[in-house]
Amino acid sequence: MGVTPGEPLIECQGLSRHYPIRSGLFGRETGRVRAVDDLTLHVRRGETYSLVGESGCGKSTTGRLFLRLELPTAGRVLLRGVDITSMRGTALRRFRRLAQPVFQDPFSSLNPRMTVGATVEEGLVIHEPDLSRAGRRDRAADLLALTGLDAGCLDRWPHEFSGGQRQRVGLARALSTRPEFIVADEAVSALDVSVQAQIINLLRDLQERLGLAYLFIAHDLAVVKHLSHRVGVMYLGHLMEEGGADALFSDPLHPYTRALLSAIPNPDPGAGRGRIILSGDVPRADRPPSGCRFRTRCPSAMPRCGEAEVQLLAQADGRKVRCLLYGQGAPSPARAGKGSPPGLSVPGMPGESAPARDASEKTV
Repeated sequence: MGVTPGEPLIECQGLSRHYPIRSGLFGRETGRVRAVDDLTLHVRRGETYSLVGESGCGKSTTGRLFLRLELPTAGRVLLRGVDITSMRGTALRRFRRLAQPVFQDPFSSLNPRMTVGATVEEGLVIHEPDLSRAGRRDRAADLLALTGLDAGCLDRWPHEFSGGQRQRVGLARALSTRPEFIVADEAVSALDVSVQAQIINLLRDLQERLGLAYLFIAHDLAVVKHLSHRVGVMYLGHLMEEGGADALFSDPLHPYTRALLSAIPNPDPGAGRGRIILSGDVPRADRPPSGCRFRTRCPSAMPRCGEAEVQLLAQADGRKVRCLLYGQGAPSPARAGKGSPPGLSVPGMPGESAPARDASEKTV
């Protein structure tokens, strides 16, 4: 990608978010849903860090915690080394200006009773109260132009726009506070494929021009591969694997990552499916399995996978993986081709890491 990520901008350390389950007349706590459990990751300046995984794995909760829309049960979220979970008053307002969301549904995220101009100017009214009305309108027009809309849209209403145009309005609103960090939660999943490509390229262009850092939450792995610098794979509240996008997609380590990637449609009919079908259902988040949380569905599970919780293990290439096949007292497995632990050879999956690609090769 055209932008080179810098030092960490925002990070979490041992982050957990548990939701109590209450029952009975007095609301006694009978359990806890472990939406996010002991999560540690960081997002660098100018970087796109993508979180992927099945529904319910904790991706969106992580995004809300990074925006301080929710407070964690344990752990910290640090912006430039300052804990945002303890911020109050002026410090919290300053943080709100630096971190902004872009939502999944481009229609319901816009107030139908506010014009586009009023929507984009709202952040300016809050964070730049000394700016005149004419100044706010000029700034809103500039922001719309930055996202591909003209100034004539200022006096129109959300229902007059298509889904892609509404998402551009949402982006303009997010940019109005001059943020450094944006959480894009399924920001293109509600759009048509052709419109998705336009919004993705717009996100990349804005990142290169403004140096933005993105936490990009998505299910569409093809979109993630195109947009990301690094990718984290979540399962049942845990980060299972983390690494550079090219390395992770060409040489996945964790069995769960390999199963996810095998589900990506292949346009070549002669390549074969090579699909890994996982058995069973995702366990309940209030009763996660002992040891490795993926062991109940893992085709390479061993008896000792359930004995103790598996840690996120650093690998020689800088990636991290939460799997006993790759450390924690066990020898590294003899891999059937690069990235293929025993029992997980995937037909059609390349055996070597893909060479580095420049921006022109990744244009949608």
